[in-house]
Amino acid sequence: MNKEIIIFSIKTSVVHFLSYSLVGAIAYQLFTKQFYVGETPVFTMFMRSESNPDQWRHVMNWIFPGQILRGLLIGLALYAFLPVLKEMGRGRRITAMAFLIYVSTSLAAAAPSPSNIEGLIYLRPELVGLKPFLLTQPEMIVYSFVFAIGVSLIVEGKVKLPRKKISSE
Repeated sequence: MNKEIIIFSIKTSVVHFLSYSLVGAIAYQLFTKQFYVGETPVFTMFMRSESNPDQWRHVMNWIFPGQILRGLLIGLALYAFLPVLKEMGRGRRITAMAFLIYVSTSLAAAAPSPSNIEGLIYLRPELVGLKPFLLTQPEMIVYSFVFAIGVSLIVEGKVKLPRKKISSE
């Protein structure tokens, strides 16, 4: 594996983690908290939630390594398209990346979830339905665009990894 793919994947992973964390935290407060805690926390029937501290501890232990791994894998997958992405203008690249990420990691993902087509087909209606599906879309769409902007900046060479400075003392 060459150095360029490793650096691209690390940068992509950082962009993913920051985008995921920022957009997820905002969307949780605005749209989805009701599905995790409260009167009818429907997501707790199949997901870990802060309403159960023992289960939530698992999430807190694994969220960082899990999302870093996801970001690395996304970076590895996107690397194959790097020459094409470099040829695109910024607006087209951001739009194409956002659409690709939104469709492949959310809307048309193969594993059923409350926010994708598979979930609408396979998950039991008492667990999820149209309301959770619709209320999770803003998070998925905004994440996709924030991530795409970050990756676009990587492609343009505007995201640098910090380098350790060696003092001459």
